[in-house]
Amino acid sequence: MLPNEKTTRTMIVIAAAMLIGITVGHYATNTHDIAFHNVYRRLYYVPVVLGAFALGLRGGLGAALIASLAYIPHAFLMGHHHRDPAPTLDKVFEIALYLIVGALTGWLVERERRARAALEQTLSERAELEQQLVRAGKLGALGELLAGVAHEIRNPMAAIMGAAEALERSFSADERGHRLVALQLRELGRLERVVSNFLTFARAGEPSRDVVGLAPLVEQIVELARHQPDDALANEFIFDPSVRGARVLVDADQASQVLLNLTLNALQASAGAPCVVTYLYKQVDVAGRRHDVVGVRDDGPGIAQEKIEQIFDPFFTTRPSGSGLGLSLSSRIVQAHGGFIDVESRPGETTFWLHLPTPDEASDD
Repeated sequence: MLPNEKTTRTMIVIAAAMLIGITVGHYATNTHDIAFHNVYRRLYYVPVVLGAFALGLRGGLGAALIASLAYIPHAFLMGHHHRDPAPTLDKVFEIALYLIVGALTGWLVERERRARAALEQTLSERAELEQQLVRAGKLGALGELLAGVAHEIRNPMAAIMGAAEALERSFSADERGHRLVALQLRELGRLERVVSNFLTFARAGEPSRDVVGLAPLVEQIVELARHQPDDALANEFIFDPSVRGARVLVDADQASQVLLNLTLNALQASAGAPCVVTYLYKQVDVAGRRHDVVGVRDDGPGIAQEKIEQIFDPFFTTRPSGSGLGLSLSSRIVQAHGGFIDVESRPGETTFWLHLPTPDEASDD
């Protein structure tokens, strides 16, 4: 991991001060004080190493070059009374060692930083995958539970609804019994919709995947979003250039369902204000596998960090009219494709990233 900016600046200042101080000491010390010159010559290694730790290879080589240029006049060009009294070969080797030590130390520092960055990336990906596995397990178990519950509720509910409809016909429209049965039928209809939502979540089918163009897929979603009943606002839909020409391996119908849900969520997150929805695309490696990553970004208020994982829980919603199934169902669909959904959010910007294995990676499954 790179040192922070303040630490880097401090190391650079110390290295520069030492280079100046050592050089002044060399030039100001009498030729006969051989011991002092030997110490000064070796002290140059300290700023060289500091430069390497501060800026890696370029810092080590830069400090070594400055030390060499500062030392060369005193080593070879000054008059006899001010020249370093060490043998010429020793001085040549010393300058060569400045450069070797600077280059070697800088290379080792950069190698260690790259290894640490790779380790941190691997740990981050592992934590992300563990989180996705926990979410997938939770949603899978809940889906099976809801399927069983919905099945047990639907059969007796159908009998109750049939009996209520027959009972409704036995009353005239102005009788109190007719109004009570109508109320009963209305509530049974609401219960039927809840059960249907259970089954929709539980039956996220196996995708039939094909390689499709991303831009045409998103264009269809934008066209649907523009014609929503409440779309009287001047909402704006932006395609990042990366979307054009991108191709993804998906079930087109299921992918459309996910993208439409994310788009509508983005519009609704703007709380009545015009919204800018941006569609993005990139490729990344996750745990050694190549993924196509599709992003849906809005300029809404953002999602509180403590709620980011909750939003994928079935029936969790922050909107009074929401069912709380859209994101959980979208997550199940993407998981069925062998991928996962990730979220980045801060005030003024939220991005949902759909990670999907590339065609070559998916064919290896």
